[in-house]
Amino acid sequence: MIFNEEQSMLQDTVRAFVQEHAPVADLRAVRANASGPSYNPELWNQLVELGLPAVALPEDDGGLGFGYMGLLAVLLETGKTIMASPLVSSVAAATSLIQLAGTDDQKSRWLPQLTSGEMTATVAVQEGRHYSLPAVDTQLIDGQLNGSKSMVMDLPEADLLIVIAKTAEGKLAAAVLETSKAEFDAQRYSLMDGRKYSDLTFTQTNVLPNNILGEGVDRTAEIEQALDIATVATAAEMVGGAESLIERTVQHLNDREQFDVKLATFQALQHRCAEMYCQLELVKSAVFSAFARLDRGKDIHKAASQVKALANDYYQHISNEAVQMHGGMGVTDELDVGLYLKRSRVCNQLFGDAAYHRQRYASALGL
Repeated sequence: MIFNEEQSMLQDTVRAFVQEHAPVADLRAVRANASGPSYNPELWNQLVELGLPAVALPEDDGGLGFGYMGLLAVLLETGKTIMASPLVSSVAAATSLIQLAGTDDQKSRWLPQLTSGEMTATVAVQEGRHYSLPAVDTQLIDGQLNGSKSMVMDLPEADLLIVIAKTAEGKLAAAVLETSKAEFDAQRYSLMDGRKYSDLTFTQTNVLPNNILGEGVDRTAEIEQALDIATVATAAEMVGGAESLIERTVQHLNDREQFDVKLATFQALQHRCAEMYCQLELVKSAVFSAFARLDRGKDIHKAASQVKALANDYYQHISNEAVQMHGGMGVTDELDVGLYLKRSRVCNQLFGDAAYHRQRYASALGL
């Protein structure tokens, strides 16, 4: 569960890039532009030049062959500055879904453009206030979509929208829509993390037969696997954010004095930092294990729920502690730690909250 030499070099490259070009101030700019895009397009183009959209896929599918551990190396670094990008929505979720569930024709049609950065994609799964794959009720019958989706990331920037729906037989299906041509209603809004999301409504939205992944063949298992990849990718970003929060908090305690004494010398604060560090190492180990399983071709159904439940709990706790240990400044908008706390709350809901994943994990164990 460590990076090989190539993956380590990739992480170093991304770390240097993010620190120079994607500070937290970039997210503030995205947030301030309420009618603007979900992320900085110029920044994304620079990431495309680094080849990041192709980092996880094998070379046979037009990827760079770093494996999913390579994607983990990238997400850990982008999470440290809570950088807004379509890495989770397009690279981890949509590209993985097409690669796993698509036919050879569908993969040759879309993967080259996704891996080259010519287009991006996103996946619409959640319905209502809470993510639950078994609760998906949008219907795909006779080539038409009917239903609604909520908290869809990175629209309308995405060129492709992949909608998870149920067929007449009750199986999961993935319908690919071109966002510039498809007919659906979209309501766009910002959440507390400063990023934009969309609620969608489909009313007899037409889907071409060759735009249904697998073209009629049941791809339920592949859809679940792709969404598990997106789940652990979200958790990886959360780990990066938690690590940055601990670094910022320790630095603050070393710098700040109270009655001519460094805050870092207070044993009670040392104990709280130690607890934060232990939680970080535990969830980081779980994330590394899940991505390593992906590269070994193993199922991550249980691992994804284990990782996301841990990430939800620990990122929330670490962000709470970071804000408190920064004192009154911690609750001000000018201080970056508050942005991490807000991001943690939204990440808790993306691809399932802790309660959902604990129940899912228990069900997988037959409990």
